[in-house]
Amino acid sequence: MSSHVYPLLDQYAKGKIDTINFDMDVDTISLAISAKDHEDPVEIIFEEVKSFYYVDHDLKSGINLSNENLNVVSYDTYGFGEFSAAGEENPRISIPNFAVNINDSSLYIDADKIRINNQAFYVR
Repeated sequence: MSSHVYPLLDQYAKGKIDTINFDMDVDTISLAISAKDHEDPVEIIFEEVKSFYYVDHDLKSGINLSNENLNVVSYDTYGFGEFSAAGEENPRISIPNFAVNINDSSLYIDADKIRINNQAFYVR
């Protein structure tokens, strides 16, 4: 991954998430984030998504984006641990390389590409 993506992601830390869209027909997850240093919301799109996992640390049900604050979008080349779906006969192990921290919850995403305001970064 280009080292140019890290400063871009850092610019949107502590922003407000306006929308989040899951489009599994085209394997994307997109976020619209308002940041105080930017007039228009930025669009961050995770492309070629293989899997995602939502971990709710405060035990509320569902993703409620009303006044949700983005803590940070993180990337790790080696991933954020191993995840698999419980109860599957032949579970597929996934190693998410992105973590989106929203207040007390986390969305882990295994994706091959991220697009920030139409600038693409291939990560695998």
